[in-house]
Amino acid sequence: MRRHDRAIEDIESIRALIESCDTIRLGFCDGDIPYVVPLSFGFEEQGGVFTFYVHGAKLGRRHELAEKAQCVCVEADVCRAFVVNPDGSQTADYKSFIGWGKICRVSGDEAVKGLELLCRHCGFDSVACSEKVINATCVEKITVREFTAKQRFK
Repeated sequence: MRRHDRAIEDIESIRALIESCDTIRLGFCDGDIPYVVPLSFGFEEQGGVFTFYVHGAKLGRRHELAEKAQCVCVEADVCRAFVVNPDGSQTADYKSFIGWGKICRVSGDEAVKGLELLCRHCGFDSVACSEKVINATCVEKITVREFTAKQRFK
């Protein structure tokens, strides 16, 4: 991070930032070509480690990349407003999170836990899907131990 004065270091503030986001962006390397996909998510934080859960169909480019990924990048941000600085230039009032971690497919109780966290984060009290739908859904867990967070205004 170039501007260390903008760092968010308090884990509670970082958790609140992520909680306020509707979408994360998940980045992969596909050979020499970057691939980024926006996703709904659920998450938890324990001991400074963020675990994100995402879901989707069992087929597709994202799942193929996840199967062979050494590391993925997770990004989340909130832009509150665009503002004019005293000198007349413009900037954004934002907060952002970028993390790097491992992705793996989960099943059984952990997949159900991931879907429950995802549904709660999206505003639902519980998972309202049949077992057939749950079994047809690919749930992936992203464990993020290394991350940065920053904000433009405090």
